[in-house]
Amino acid sequence: MSLDTVLKIGNVLRSSENSLHHFKYVDACPIDKDGNYPFCISIPITDNFEIKWNDIKGVPENKRDKLYHLRFKTSNSDSLMKYIYGDVYYLKNTTIKKDGKIETVEGGAYRLENPGGKGAFKFSSFTRGEEDFQAIVNIENKEDLMLFKFRNSLNKDLIILESILNNIQAVQYFVENNINEYLLDFINDEHKIQEARIRQILQTTSNSNLKRIGLTGFSEDVISDADRKELLKLENGEIYIHFDFPGDKNWYDYNEDLNLVTGKMLQDFVDDTDNGLVLKKTLYKTLCSGDKKNDIQFPDFKLNAKYKSKGFENESMLDLFYGIEYANKGSFIPNTDIKIIVLPNGDNLTAEDYLAFIEKADEKSINEKNKQNNSEFLLNIFNTSQDNNITRFDVIFTKKSKGAGTPDVDLIEISGIEKSTLRRIKERIGEINLLVQNNRKNYFTNTSKEFHPFYLSSSFRNILGNPQADNKGKVNFKANPKYQTHILKALPLIYKECYHNDDGLLSALIQNSEYSIRFGDPQFNFLKFDFEFLISIQNNINNKFMEILQSQSYQIGSLLGSLAKNFAGQNSPIKSFEKNYVGNLTRRISNLSDFIKLKNDIEQKLIMHEKTKFTFQVSYDLAQKIKEFEGNYDKEEAAFGFFESYFKPIPKKQSEVNNEN
Repeated sequence: MSLDTVLKIGNVLRSSENSLHHFKYVDACPIDKDGNYPFCISIPITDNFEIKWNDIKGVPENKRDKLYHLRFKTSNSDSLMKYIYGDVYYLKNTTIKKDGKIETVEGGAYRLENPGGKGAFKFSSFTRGEEDFQAIVNIENKEDLMLFKFRNSLNKDLIILESILNNIQAVQYFVENNINEYLLDFINDEHKIQEARIRQILQTTSNSNLKRIGLTGFSEDVISDADRKELLKLENGEIYIHFDFPGDKNWYDYNEDLNLVTGKMLQDFVDDTDNGLVLKKTLYKTLCSGDKKNDIQFPDFKLNAKYKSKGFENESMLDLFYGIEYANKGSFIPNTDIKIIVLPNGDNLTAEDYLAFIEKADEKSINEKNKQNNSEFLLNIFNTSQDNNITRFDVIFTKKSKGAGTPDVDLIEISGIEKSTLRRIKERIGEINLLVQNNRKNYFTNTSKEFHPFYLSSSFRNILGNPQADNKGKVNFKANPKYQTHILKALPLIYKECYHNDDGLLSALIQNSEYSIRFGDPQFNFLKFDFEFLISIQNNINNKFMEILQSQSYQIGSLLGSLAKNFAGQNSPIKSFEKNYVGNLTRRISNLSDFIKLKNDIEQKLIMHEKTKFTFQVSYDLAQKIKEFEGNYDKEEAAFGFFESYFKPIPKKQSEVNNEN
């Protein structure tokens, strides 16, 4: 069961040196896509917990990876953004619309007071967290707690903290330009604050955005009151406030205080029953919490039976808090909302083993592997190398949740897939990939075009997706629910070496080929290799692709396609032949009688256009094949054979080849 693996991972991560990094409700100081941190400042705390605001300084970049802040929640859907203690991360994001309208929203892990808000949302995060704080410190000798002393000091200086958050641009200008005065004097001077904000805004705002709000052609030294008012509406800023405790400690280095806080969160998530701790709020996908809104995977589940979903001891519940984020990381199947989560397993795995696996399973590493000609994204998500202690994997197929605070929904779970099995599958599919690529290269002798390798997701999409023609008539195949459902069904079978039959592929290939023909952009010659790849990777003793090629239906279809090839292309004497006949082929050959009728029709057209001298032998062979036909007729196999002959490229003349060489 994957939950047992999650708890095992959580236990190891909780015991690791950098355990806080893995706790569900603790976040690291964020880094943007370019690797940049926000504006980070450090405020010293004295031995008696006085906050030395005037000693503000920037946090050295080599220390920013040790910065963490608490996101205190009493349920997974708790959106109150309560602040209890520790570092503060806050941002304001201003956007300028095309019409010049300015909108500003808060972000990060803190909220300022909002008198227009509803209920508790009108208060600041500090006030929102007060009730929970009092519950946390409801113990003897609470006055000795770092948590108690620090929060009391911060409460006295709350106006200072929130002034900094309200004026990020000015404080950033103050720190980065080494303004020679005390911070408290600076932030209490409204004029200096405004001047610093305006200078910072002008340094960081593009001319195009200034133009949108009507600010052009002015001097920085002479700004009108009206322009100043508009500039001050631009409140973009991101700040991380780190409190530097005595002895160069962080807030999370005080273990007793941290345990009290995590204990309070744990208490809010669970009920203590005779059968162990059981969740009373939604936290993990396969655990019933009794939350009628979110427990959609547990219809009519009785609340007094929640322990049957999973009963915990206190320690194992904490393991879940440390393992759950790891267990939510995965890779989406291309063009779907289905995520594949891979959990490594094995004996005596360390935190380094688990973290190394995640690093090698990230998108960048996988993309590097995908550049190989026989690589496969949906197999590269497993690290099957022999230089680690992983021996097996749990695989979870999960549907993305529809809203914040609600868990993803597990669809399929496979436990204990051996690494050696996956390595064997990967090698086999890689060999088939190269083989079919070589077949394609030998088939398209008339072009120097470079083709991409085959991928499971793109091949399934090409065969099963919706065909769509753009305004130039170019046909592409878009992902659709049919593709998503089918690949969800096929992948678990591939991972277990049980992918034996996939009867819908041939029919889908023919349908998409016919569509492309009707829209004047025949794609059969490309789709046939996607089909060959998917058929060839199936786990069968007999080659099913060869069985199709050797079937009687395919053979008569191939001969009929050879006859019809006389009407192929732009020089066809019957201009509508390809669209009306070839593009609707399966409608015309639904049974053997219809097939014979179409054969006769084509032969009549060959006589009419005086082409029988080229087709006499083929007509004779086809007549004999039909006469000797036994067993079941298959219109898709017949159509496949027809298209093979009809669209087969005409080899270049030897003189043309010599000229190219």
